[in-house]
Amino acid sequence: MTGRAAEKRALLLGFLVFGGFWGAWSALLPDVQRLAGVDDTGLGLALGAIAVAALPAMPLAGRLVDRLGPATILPRSLLAFAIVCPLPGLVDGPLGLVLALLALGLTTGVLDVVLNTATAAWERVEAGRLMTAGHGFFSLGVLVGSISTGVARDLGATPFPVLLVVTASLVAVAAVQPAYRRAPASSAAPGASRRLPPLLLLLGVLIAGSFLVEDGLTSWSALHLERGLAAPPWVGGLGPGVFAAFMTLGRFGAHALIKPGRDPLVVGGGGALVGVGTLLLAVAGTPAVGLVGLALAGLGTSVLAPTLFSAVGERSAPGRQGADLARVTALGYAGFVAGPPLVGLVSGATSLPFALAMLAVVGVLVAVGGPVLLRAGRPAPAGARGR
Repeated sequence: MTGRAAEKRALLLGFLVFGGFWGAWSALLPDVQRLAGVDDTGLGLALGAIAVAALPAMPLAGRLVDRLGPATILPRSLLAFAIVCPLPGLVDGPLGLVLALLALGLTTGVLDVVLNTATAAWERVEAGRLMTAGHGFFSLGVLVGSISTGVARDLGATPFPVLLVVTASLVAVAAVQPAYRRAPASSAAPGASRRLPPLLLLLGVLIAGSFLVEDGLTSWSALHLERGLAAPPWVGGLGPGVFAAFMTLGRFGAHALIKPGRDPLVVGGGGALVGVGTLLLAVAGTPAVGLVGLALAGLGTSVLAPTLFSAVGERSAPGRQGADLARVTALGYAGFVAGPPLVGLVSGATSLPFALAMLAVVGVLVAVGGPVLLRAGRPAPAGARGR
């Protein structure tokens, strides 16, 4: 296998097992909540520990991968995440849950940045696109993880053994990481600002919004289906699985079919589908209707983050792509980890359907703001480039 093919395979496998954890985690959340003995507000606050630990770690991760390269950092990030992965399955109270989620946040924040930065570096070396396919494999992992975990829970499995299986998959992928090539070194223009340009900052805010919806629905859909709509555990696990399935279909379809220049239409349509689907889930009276809403929301969410990430890379100044993407990834991740605790806090103060309706509003804002920003900052053509 050539270096190009081995790198591509290893990156896609990394996204796959990373998504597998989050799929399993979303389906396990009702059991973890019971183990910890917390209500929705307490669970939301505990989930905020992921963000508390992840966000400070992300800039360090970006600097390390830029300095040492993916060949050194990526397998170590996978192994560190594997070590921490089973800890939430051992909790027996609120304090234990918070400590486990702090460790989880630290390692997941590092792995998220390293995977995205390594993929962006591959794109620069190959002058092609891999980000949408990588996020597609992440969604595929969420799909497999959530559905298989839902079935395992229905058969009586507890969180710890399920998470041990995820740990084994992370270790296996860490063992097959290749010696990645590195993009040619380049430097920013003298005196260039270390801050994100306003356009890229706003695109990062939209990415944060799309991730907020994504992880909010992934983490809370099983609880809504089981508690609010009286679904059995296997249907609860099917909720995030359906969401992930349509995210997977949308991302692979976009990778294969969407041509350059269509980004404003893609983001506008995706945001609109998120708004409609999430609102349908919030007002659903039966699990079947809720699953339809999750399918629509998953299809819409699928294209948002990858399209916006690629737009950031295209609009970055020469020599700034890596630094800008690292900062935007951190901003987007803030939305990713803020989604579950925010939904929990709003649910505790009002109701879970109201909190889900709040996510629908975020989708509408992305649908309106995305096309405006993408048209305003459209880059000049720079020759043929694979998509």
